[in-house]
Amino acid sequence: MLRSISSLVVCGVAALFLSPASSWAQITTGTVTGRVVDSSGGVIPNATVTLVSETHGTRSAALTTNSDGDYVFPNVAADTYTIEVAAPSFKIVKRTGVVVSGADRVGVPAIVLSVGGTTETVTVAAEAILVQSQSGERSFAVSTSQIESLPIGRGNFTNMIAFAPGVKNGGFNQDGARLGGASQDNLMIDGISAMDTGNNGQMLNLNIESIGEVKILTQGYQAEYGRSSGLQITAVTKSGTNQVHGSGYGVFTDSDWNKNSWAGQKNGDAKAKTSQQIYGYTIGGPVVIPKVFNGRNKLFFFYAHEYRPQDVVINGGSPIRLRLPSAAERAGDFSASRDNNGLFFRR
Repeated sequence: MLRSISSLVVCGVAALFLSPASSWAQITTGTVTGRVVDSSGGVIPNATVTLVSETHGTRSAALTTNSDGDYVFPNVAADTYTIEVAAPSFKIVKRTGVVVSGADRVGVPAIVLSVGGTTETVTVAAEAILVQSQSGERSFAVSTSQIESLPIGRGNFTNMIAFAPGVKNGGFNQDGARLGGASQDNLMIDGISAMDTGNNGQMLNLNIESIGEVKILTQGYQAEYGRSSGLQITAVTKSGTNQVHGSGYGVFTDSDWNKNSWAGQKNGDAKAKTSQQIYGYTIGGPVVIPKVFNGRNKLFFFYAHEYRPQDVVINGGSPIRLRLPSAAERAGDFSASRDNNGLFFRR
């Protein structure tokens, strides 16, 4: 009896750890599928297919096409890849620029091999963005280059929701972010929930420089998504490349650069004094292992740090004032009436 109970405990613990790991992989990695054919359109079985990362230089384990000439690469990390295809009596073909995002199911158009020696190589550049043909989801991915170039600001990476087609004004869990889904969004970072289940808001935030990609799913979710009916937002952090890169930034907010509000000027109130600084830096690159272990393009690192000194000083404020109607207003004439911001009342 004790042996059977201990076996059940071990199985339960194993299931507890293995099940989330499987779901995380589905959310943070993608799948690449395709077919290899000859110049006449006939399928080529037993062709060798390899994925090569264009940022890390790493090579996947080689796969062989099946009897229908098809291949499938599961659990592919978000990156840009080159697909290398080789077969006896055919030229080696390399298709570059295959972009894979987290949870993507990328269907690569058929790769055509030409008759020739295996020492000859034909490089095919991706002429157009690959169409999502393997699932019915509607999604939008913000890439690393877009994160670095777009005016997202330093506040929260969920601001990138505003760039997704079909998403209305507002950001994460704001009214109007999605028709029928306000305050029902779900957020994950590297496949782990970043939600505060107490208030259904965001629990974990990372600085913008540490985010490599953000994917927003609006509808047609896969089985690995759930919990809520709004937007499914999944972020993937950076992991470093085979070259050393770094960045540094400083953001300074000071009310000395601002003008006093109209109401403050009219009421003689002092301008609110605020001051805040944000500093940060990142560094990433390869970890070089001695050559005897063939250690190039094996291990990478990335580190991000943001510092926000708590030196905010506030002087002044927004006193509450009650406004009494003027003689003209008491007589029903509101043509010259203004609100506390100096705007005329609508007539």
